Amino acid sequence: MKIDDRVEQLVRDTLHWAVKRKPDEFGDALRAFPNEATRRSALELLVAICGYTAVDVFGQRPSEDQIRALAADIAEDEGWASVTTAEVAAYIDAVLGGSRKLDALPSERLVPVSFVVAANLLSSKPKAPGEWWFNYLDKVEAAIEAAR
Repeated sequence: MKIDDRVEQLVRDTLHWAVKRKPDEFGDALRAFPNEATRRSALELLVAICGYTAVDVFGQRPSEDQIRALAADIAEDEGWASVTTAEVAAYIDAVLGGSRKLDALPSERLVPVSFVVAANLLSSKPKAPGEWWFNYLDKVEAAIEAAR
């Protein structure tokens, strides 16, 4: 997958505010996507990021029980964004090719949930001293581009 530089910057800006848990700035960043094509490209990138990081957390595709537990943790950690355990579990399952599909989430929830899940997975993974979530994102994006 070739990552569009303009879309990548918008995604990173929006992830920044999700990691910081700043709802007003997060909302502004979501509204900064200029058109449907850009939003669709961002969603494709977020799906790839979430798929990679969810597998990376467990070292393999997580089981249904692991997805439910991870979803509960994310929903609790990200209470500022009002994401539910059910939304997060449905999203992760869909991203990983499970029985659910992305259209199981209402369209107005899909994009915010995608960003919140990606931000949580990127920022909560243990990192070496001096490394930040965006350093991990660099590695994830490099792997995504190399894989496709």
